[in-house]
Amino acid sequence: MPDLESPDYWQKLINQGLIRFFLLKALKDEALYGYVISQKIDDLSWGACKPTEGTLYPALNQLQKEGYVTVHGTIFKGRERKVYQITPKGKSAFRIAAKTYGEIMPLINKAIVL
Repeated sequence: MPDLESPDYWQKLINQGLIRFFLLKALKDEALYGYVISQKIDDLSWGACKPTEGTLYPALNQLQKEGYVTVHGTIFKGRERKVYQITPKGKSAFRIAAKTYGEIMPLINKAIVL
């Protein structure tokens, strides 16, 4: 049973809910490989969403299978890397997600009364 009084519980829930949004945002303007995507998500979310390998790669694989991103191999600093790139379908999904989050965030802010 989850501990609803644990900040860790809520942080994990936030990460799970936002990972795909920030993945698409990170890839919106450039193709990137996993480590850089992870850093960019951390920066874009001001540290609120910190993807681990256990959340990042399954989400990338799902987005790839569903046609939102493509992947290809490249050599970077002597190592082969998988580089992910957003597709037109992924850009459309990001626009819809951004609009939806933009509509819900003010409601969440109103609900936060400590």
